[in-house]
Amino acid sequence: MNTNFRLIAFFGVHFLLTLVSPLSAETIKGKVIKVTDGDTVTIIDGNGFKHRVRLAGIDAPEKGGQSYGDKSTKSLSWLLHNKGVTAEYSKYDRYGRILGKIMVGSKGDKFCLIIDCAREIDVGLEQIKAGMAWHYKQYQNDQSSEDRNFYSSAEQLAKKNQLGLWNDKSPIPPWKWRRDNRLKTLRKAFQMKGSKEKKYAQEIGVDPERLKMFMDEAVKNEDEAIKKLFEESGLEE
Repeated sequence: MNTNFRLIAFFGVHFLLTLVSPLSAETIKGKVIKVTDGDTVTIIDGNGFKHRVRLAGIDAPEKGGQSYGDKSTKSLSWLLHNKGVTAEYSKYDRYGRILGKIMVGSKGDKFCLIIDCAREIDVGLEQIKAGMAWHYKQYQNDQSSEDRNFYSSAEQLAKKNQLGLWNDKSPIPPWKWRRDNRLKTLRKAFQMKGSKEKKYAQEIGVDPERLKMFMDEAVKNEDEAIKKLFEESGLEE
C-alpha cells in the first residue's frame, strides 16, 4: 500500500513539474502564411496546424501608425516570401503566441550568392541589420549569449550607418510608442465627465481616484506614471 502511494505521489509530482517547468527546445517546420507585422507571423506546419510566432529578441515599429511600421512588415514579408522556415522556441508569451527564433533558407532566392544559397538566416537578426527593428533588450535574458551579442552588435551597426528607422532624427522605440498611445487614449477618456469617467476606470479595473492620481503624475513623469498605471490595470505593456 505504501509502495503504491509512493509511486502515485512520485508520478503526480512529476506531472505537475512538467506543467510549470519551461518547455525544452522545440522546432516547427512549415511555411509562413501570414505576416502580421514586423515581428509576428503565422506558420502552417506539415500537418496543417497553424502557429502564431512572435520573434524573440526584437521589437518592430507598430504597423499602421508608427514610422517604419509598414516598411518593417514589408521587409519581413520579403525575407519569408515563398520559403520554408524553421521556428526554434522554448516558451510561449502571455497571449499564447510562440516566442522564438525563425530560421529561413536562402535557397530559392535568385539574388543570393552561390556560397550563401545553402545557408540559413535568422530573420529577426536580419530585421535588426536592416534597421527594421530594435533589439528588445528588456527580454534579452531569454536569448542565448551568442544571439544576444549578435543582435546587440547588429543594432549598433545599423544605428551607426543610419539604416532604416535609424535614419530618423529621433526614432521612438515601439514599447514607448505603444505606451504613449495608450496614455493618449486614457487622457481622452478622462475628458469625459461624471459617471462615464468612473465607468471607464471600472472597466479597466482601476479605482477612479487612483487612475486620476496616475494621470496627474503622468504630466510630471510620463514613463513612471504609465508603468504604475498598467501594473494596476493589468493592461498590455
